[in-house]
Amino acid sequence: MPAIHLPAAGHRAVPWKNGLGTSYTIADFPRGAGFDTVDWQVSATRIGADCPFSDLPGLDRLFTVIGGAGAELTSVDEHGKASVRRVDPASGAFAFRGDWRTACRLLDGPVQVFNVMTRRGRYAARVEPVSGLQALRRGAGETAIAVELPSLEAWILDGPPPAFGRGLLVIIR
Repeated sequence: MPAIHLPAAGHRAVPWKNGLGTSYTIADFPRGAGFDTVDWQVSATRIGADCPFSDLPGLDRLFTVIGGAGAELTSVDEHGKASVRRVDPASGAFAFRGDWRTACRLLDGPVQVFNVMTRRGRYAARVEPVSGLQALRRGAGETAIAVELPSLEAWILDGPPPAFGRGLLVIIR
């Protein structure tokens, strides 16, 4: 099966659950499912101001800064323990639970971010930076999605996508 192209112009605008912004869904399963029923979702968003994150019970999140200086995320876990994490384009993906109280403080202006959410206990994911995709490794039971940066053109892969440059590879299992 050839790669399935997910053109950037076709990414769906979805309001944040807390109403403070909009994300653009690149791929999700089941398609069009809401935050309470989605099994996994890959999206991108622009964060223009300090803000709290939406409460997303049952989802695990991977947060990757792909543009701008970065952000500082302060999370309070289910035991009341607070942690602070700086996330910038060089730091890679930051994993946290969607039901942790999390707030975002921008370091120096707006950021563009890439988000992956998976339903805890059903799916897991990883995000890897890539250049081209000649050595794609995908195991049985895994979905591979390549997202080219900065265009956000994307492909669901069964092999390398055509003319892929620099970007991110998401493996969902």
